[in-house]
Amino acid sequence: MVKKIQSSKKEIENLNFQVNELEGNYRRALADYRNQERRFKETQSQIVKFANATLLEKIILNLDSLEMAQNHLKDAGLEIVIKQFLETLKNEGLQLIESDGKQFDPLTMDCIEVVPGKKNHVVSTLIKGYYLFDKILRPAKVKVGSGK
Repeated sequence: MVKKIQSSKKEIENLNFQVNELEGNYRRALADYRNQERRFKETQSQIVKFANATLLEKIILNLDSLEMAQNHLKDAGLEIVIKQFLETLKNEGLQLIESDGKQFDPLTMDCIEVVPGKKNHVVSTLIKGYYLFDKILRPAKVKVGSGK
């Protein structure tokens, strides 16, 4: 009888160990699943966020043309259209890279020409640059001062 009780206790301990092990495996599998689900949602969100990047790059070229026309025409109506256009693009996550008078930043700007001016500072912006959310869609094309 004592052997039977000891045998039953060992069996119960063994079963408790197996239950704890299975419970741990279940919790790890559930945590892995939740992490995978979170990563999938983040990836899907990024895809949706940047799906229009190519289209926006093409639209920016049209915006450049409108701004060049405005510089020559000085038309009030065209100015309103450009502002509306910029506001719409801003709502889609597009932001202007501020460059005029700033320290030259090779991550956000391309140096097209080195001209006399304050060393390593942007003298003028030839083509505006843009961020799409937190990524550079198009770097600004700038003239940089040589320090002379």
